[in-house]
Amino acid sequence: MLGKSRGVAAVIAAAIGLAVAPAYAQMSPTGLAPTTPPPPATAKPAPAAPATTPAAKPAGTTAAPTTPTTPATKPAAAAPAKPADPKALVASGDKKLKAGDHAGALADYEAANAAKASPEADLGIARSHDKLGHLPEAAAAYDRFLASSPKNKADADEAKKRSDEIKAMPGKLHIESTPAGATILVDPQSNPSAQAAGSTPADIELPAGKHTLRLQAEGFEPMDKEVDVAAAAKQDVRAELVKKPEPPAPPPPPPVVAEQAQPASTPPPPPPPEPRSKVPAYVTGAVAIIAAGVGTGFGIKALSQSSDFDKAPTTEKADDGENNALVADMMFGIAITFGVTSAVLFLSSDAPQSAKNKAPKSAPVVAKKPANKVTIIPAPYVTPTGGGAGAVVKF
Repeated sequence: MLGKSRGVAAVIAAAIGLAVAPAYAQMSPTGLAPTTPPPPATAKPAPAAPATTPAAKPAGTTAAPTTPTTPATKPAAAAPAKPADPKALVASGDKKLKAGDHAGALADYEAANAAKASPEADLGIARSHDKLGHLPEAAAAYDRFLASSPKNKADADEAKKRSDEIKAMPGKLHIESTPAGATILVDPQSNPSAQAAGSTPADIELPAGKHTLRLQAEGFEPMDKEVDVAAAAKQDVRAELVKKPEPPAPPPPPPVVAEQAQPASTPPPPPPPEPRSKVPAYVTGAVAIIAAGVGTGFGIKALSQSSDFDKAPTTEKADDGENNALVADMMFGIAITFGVTSAVLFLSSDAPQSAKNKAPKSAPVVAKKPANKVTIIPAPYVTPTGGGAGAVVKF
């Protein structure tokens, strides 16, 4: 009886284990097969056999089957992404470009170029940038397309023409300064007579290349800005001018010191006059002596002819006597005139003038005048009854 009860208990435990094992397998987070759960508390274990009596195996009983292990669950692998088709993307970009969706076309062309670079994608990128107004990017894409040696000559000519047009366009600069209102000069070093291009803020256009912008305002230090202008590009230029330092205050004027009156200096005495030359007196005296001698000779001759006329009167003697008498009178007149002149020149004094004619002490010293020049102008005269001579003397 005891052996039968043990066999029945073993069969019941095995059945319970098989029923519970799938549930534990589903609840296991690691996917491992759970161990066989213990028998329920309601099942009573079989009493232990006495030590002297060996346990008899029940007839027809079999061992409980082993719980099979459940394999771990693996996540499903993601399917590999399908590579993009460059030709399909270029065709899509062409359709969007014709439809006016320039931004969408640009995205398709760039995706096609990322998958596989091609001249068709570069040309589409250039046209899309051109339509969107991105002219510098368009010129670069046109150049990439031309560098790939495209087979379509019409597309190559169009790209070359449009690239040249874009490169010839001036760049646009938006210039601002602090403070506003600064005068803008373009390349003042190479063109000193350059006119002002405006005052900040201002928008100006310049040819592509490097340029120098000079910003200057009253009360601020001038500033030079080097800019590299790209063709058909827009660029912002900002500058902050530095204020000029205040000029130092002028030093105070020196104190005024009253000038002391200088004692009046006595002017030096005038230099003594140079002695007058006696040559004019000698000349006039000599002329007077000669004239007196000549007059005396003609007078003696006239008296002799007058005596002869008294003895034998003739017309010829009368005329000769009158002529000799006339010459004698003229010579005596010249002798008297030159004699008086010679006497005046000899007797004139070089003494200084009186005190009344002297210049005051405060008057400036007058430069010394040269000695007076003596001028003699003879003046002979003739009358029906006589003759004579005179002279005008200037000195």
